[in-house]
Amino acid sequence: MGTAPSATPLTGRATTADPAEEVRRKRRWLMIAGVLSLLGGIVAIVLPNIASVATAILIGWLLVFASAMYVVDAISTRERTRMALRLVLAVLCFIAGVYLLVAPLDGTFTLTVVLAMWFLAIGVARIVIGIADRGAPARALIVLSGVAALLLGLLIALELPESAGWAIGLIVGVDLIFTGALLVGLARALPKPPR
Repeated sequence: MGTAPSATPLTGRATTADPAEEVRRKRRWLMIAGVLSLLGGIVAIVLPNIASVATAILIGWLLVFASAMYVVDAISTRERTRMALRLVLAVLCFIAGVYLLVAPLDGTFTLTVVLAMWFLAIGVARIVIGIADRGAPARALIVLSGVAALLLGLLIALELPESAGWAIGLIVGVDLIFTGALLVGLARALPKPPR
C-alpha cells in the first residue's frame, strides 16, 4: 500500500513520500550541480590565490550574517546574562567578518593558520583514536587518515606565510572536485525517470 501524492503549499505540485523517487526526479539537477562543482574545483585548483581570497570573503559575509542572528537572539531573550553574552558574540562575529571583508589577503593568512592548526589537531586525534580503539573495523584507515591530516597540517604550517596564498584555495578546489564527482556519480547511478 503506497502513500498518495499530496500537493505542497509552495509548489502546488504533487509530491510522493518516497525519497528515492524524489532523488530520481532530481537527477538532472544533481548532474548540473556536479558538473558545476567539478568546474569550480578545477578553477580553484588552477587559481588557488583567487579561490583563497573568495573563500575569505565568503566567510566574512557569513560572519556578518551570523552577528545579525546573535543580535536577534540577544533581543529575543529576557535574561540579561544571555543577552550580554549574545551581544558580545555578535560584536566579535561582526568584527571578524568585517576584517575578512576589508582585508581578505590578511584574512587568508589567518584562516590558513587556523586550517594548519585544525589539520594538526585532527591528525593527532585520529591517530590516537585509531591506536586506542583496537576493535574498530577501519582502524588502519583511521590511523592513515590521521597521518595524512598531520602531514598536510605540517606542510601548510612549515610553508607559512607562502602557503596562505594557495592552501585554502587548493583545499576548497579538491573538496569541490570530490563533491562534483560524488554528485555526477550519484546522478549517473540513478535510473532515468519515466517520461
